[in-house]
Amino acid sequence: MKKSLFIAAPLALAASLALAPAASAAPAKTPALACHQVVDLKKLPAGTNLDLVYQAAKALGLTEVPTVIGGACNQSIRTDADSGKTEYGDRGQVILRTEEFARDQQYCTDSRSVDGGKSFIPGLGGPEVPGRMVFGSGCTSEPNPLIF
Repeated sequence: MKKSLFIAAPLALAASLALAPAASAAPAKTPALACHQVVDLKKLPAGTNLDLVYQAAKALGLTEVPTVIGGACNQSIRTDADSGKTEYGDRGQVILRTEEFARDQQYCTDSRSVDGGKSFIPGLGGPEVPGRMVFGSGCTSEPNPLIF
């Protein structure tokens, strides 16, 4: 009887952890933005020229190399189920998603943004879209806590 108790307790703990909601690395009230396009620069094909991206981020004052770019990030959205919307200035921690209920998000520990009539991701092609472009560094991909 004691042996089955020793086996059942770890199994119950493992099951509860597997079913627990995903935790976000982003602190509560971190600004979150919905972007038309979110590009993880670490996942681009080898040999992609990112010189223009690095130059633009550096000119905006980003001290680290950008790892994610968000294009047309025009809408503030909720960080998590317990937080309301937190307005994003033009720098600092930020969460980037393609929509509020996107499956994944990018949490960036630092960022800089530029707001213009048209924003596009230099060197990567794609359509030009109106809105803010956000350069993020120290970014990690994680599940969106609003749906997990």
